[in-house]
Amino acid sequence: MAGRLALVRAAHLNAYIAALRDIGAPVERDLARSQLPTRIEETPDSYVSIPLALEWIARTGHDLEPMEIGLLGAQKASVTSLRPAHRTVIAAAQTGLRRLEALAAQARFEDSALDIRIRHEAGQTRVLCDMAGFARHPFMCLAEWLNLQAVVSIVRSVAGAQWCPPELCFTATNRLPQAVCAAFPDARILMGQAHTSVLVSSADLARPAHAASAPARATVASTTAGGGRPAPDSWPFPVLLRELIAPYLMDGRPDVAFAAEVAGISTRTLQRRLMQNGSSYSQVLQEARFATACTRLADPAMKVIDVAMMMGYDSPQHFTRAFRRYTGLTPTQYRQQGIAGAV
Repeated sequence: MAGRLALVRAAHLNAYIAALRDIGAPVERDLARSQLPTRIEETPDSYVSIPLALEWIARTGHDLEPMEIGLLGAQKASVTSLRPAHRTVIAAAQTGLRRLEALAAQARFEDSALDIRIRHEAGQTRVLCDMAGFARHPFMCLAEWLNLQAVVSIVRSVAGAQWCPPELCFTATNRLPQAVCAAFPDARILMGQAHTSVLVSSADLARPAHAASAPARATVASTTAGGGRPAPDSWPFPVLLRELIAPYLMDGRPDVAFAAEVAGISTRTLQRRLMQNGSSYSQVLQEARFATACTRLADPAMKVIDVAMMMGYDSPQHFTRAFRRYTGLTPTQYRQQGIAGAV
């Protein structure tokens, strides 16, 4: 990853959480023991560390082979994993090819390591879904499954729900279980390839798409708006770190040592990289608390006092003073002026 943090929206990890629950895995126990945010299912739009997520999935589902866990996660992945605006962008595209191009252009809003490319090959189209820095990760197939399923979902939205890809390629070298072959009986499934990819007939992608035929199952698309954020590949290190620590705020104020551990780097390296970007950990923490508070204030059912307590302030008065210093408004004024709902 060339020193970059790798983040994925929590909504996609939640698909695996649901799949693991179905097979009776000790999800609650293992979440409590992990470094993942404890309220991850309540905050699908937050971001989590990809290495932490992959290792947690594999450890919690250790009774199954990684490729079989990946298949279960892909089957659980739903269009509801996407923000509504993201689904709209895909559904508005007029052909299967245009839908895949929209996916390719926006995928990194969901996964900061993901790079989707489309390559035409003599009457066929290969959709490559590579993740920078993860080629040798032992549980890479868990991420590959969700990315490949997103492509399959989009093709099925124009070619029909029974469409099966002629070829699926994984960079992972895990054993291929029978359950996977049974799920894709007409596909050639190749392991240990140079790229993660799906092969599609170009004729299938040329089919017209009806506006109402939004992909039934997808996991990695988004829009250019990205919820008001730039694409993750352009985020500076302090912004990536802010997104990473934000979901931990409700469990207390994560100190710099904890943030470094979750990021997978040393405390000294974290502080040096922040300094190189003109920032500090205290500044990143303050920005994360402010952004989270703004999100909570957008919920009319959430009282200001509840937001204050959730953000770790001793009293609503302390929260109000800190919020006013940051915005020039009190939390109540901020909410009344409609700013919260626009964040």
